[in-house]
Amino acid sequence: MASAAGLGWPDEAGAHSGDGVASGAVPRLSRALGLGWPADVVSREAQVPVPVGAGVYPDGIEGDMGRRRGAAAGGLGARPAGETADRVAAAAGGPRANGKHDGQAGAVDSGAVDSGTGESRTGDSRPGDAGAGDAGTGVATSGRHEVVVPAARQPGEEIAAGQAARGAPRGAGRPERAWPRPGSCRVITIANQKGGVGKTTTAVNLAAALAQHGSRVLVIDLDPQGNASTALDVEHRVGTTSIYHVLVEDQPLVGIIHAVEDIPLLYCAPATIDLAGAEIELVPMVAREARLSRALRAYDESQLDYILIDCPPSLGLLTVNALVATAEVLIPIQCEYYALEGLEQLLRTVDLVKSHLNPDLAVSTILLTMFDGRTRLASQVADEVREHFGEVVLESIIPRSVRVSEAPSYGQSVMTYDPGSSGAVAYLEAAREMAHRSAPGQPPAG
Repeated sequence: MASAAGLGWPDEAGAHSGDGVASGAVPRLSRALGLGWPADVVSREAQVPVPVGAGVYPDGIEGDMGRRRGAAAGGLGARPAGETADRVAAAAGGPRANGKHDGQAGAVDSGAVDSGTGESRTGDSRPGDAGAGDAGTGVATSGRHEVVVPAARQPGEEIAAGQAARGAPRGAGRPERAWPRPGSCRVITIANQKGGVGKTTTAVNLAAALAQHGSRVLVIDLDPQGNASTALDVEHRVGTTSIYHVLVEDQPLVGIIHAVEDIPLLYCAPATIDLAGAEIELVPMVAREARLSRALRAYDESQLDYILIDCPPSLGLLTVNALVATAEVLIPIQCEYYALEGLEQLLRTVDLVKSHLNPDLAVSTILLTMFDGRTRLASQVADEVREHFGEVVLESIIPRSVRVSEAPSYGQSVMTYDPGSSGAVAYLEAAREMAHRSAPGQPPAG
């Protein structure tokens, strides 16, 4: 076939192959149009684009690819094997290994890893410390089944110890001032039969904020899901002695309380899934609605300032037990219409318990949660609640916050997970309001 040189067709050297290309070589193409075709016949291997002149890599394409892989790994070249191993070892610890979030203020030194040796430099994780109690106060942790709350009250030292344990904020040169304590222990039930309104989140974060400011706080987890126990990083697997054994088997409350590691003045009575069957087991018992009240009367409350009871999302026997055992009810209300619908039924239950079982019961606090300032509905719900309940509603409003949702996965409250987040600041202000308010029938806090 004659070549049409002006069109750049291959000449007769490649005319006899199946694809118009001679085997082992690329045919010479016409340069008549000046379109930049290769001048000479070149091998296929030679057509791989590589830099010309000073840009040619002395170690060839393999060296170039090695450098590219090193740059993609995070550096200007391939990292030494030892350094890469150290980075992998440091990342393997994860947020749950050291119990701290990498963004938490003051937590850099507590969970650091020495890249030269790969050894952990966590100051609070020495061998033999796990499960050990405070020798000076007799407070036990998970190594023992009984916690004795210390009688001495030294708020300045305890607040300083709490700040040291959770990492003092940057620039904090002295401990925060202690908030006023109530004249006697305030027992508060946190209840709302609607699920997902923030009962557990409110119980955990209010308790943490109060404990950080000098108050001794006990959280009783009365929800079979055990989410409050999870958030406070307290053991609550199946078989763990829990609030179920107190209600059903008459075990003493003091035998199930555990100290929360990160916050020295905070304690928790955990719940397990066994509690799900407690309502059925309580039915044939005498005075079944007063089982928790009797357990609290047998417990020495004089060394505690607050007892917060986290209720399940129902109005069954567990919630009734909590209402009978306390004098105050805190109702978290989600800033949505459905939350208002369920509020009427809860208030009716509170009135029934007050009339027949606990005449001292009163709704002392209402907290607006999950507020979304972008919607008009949230503002309307907040206005209606304030108009109807008046001063019972706290001025602080809890906004929607991703940090509040993330904190339980690290076994922490948002107060220790990210103290500077909007959710932590809102709960701090809510706890401050509660501390400066007095319980119904009590003198002002001081």
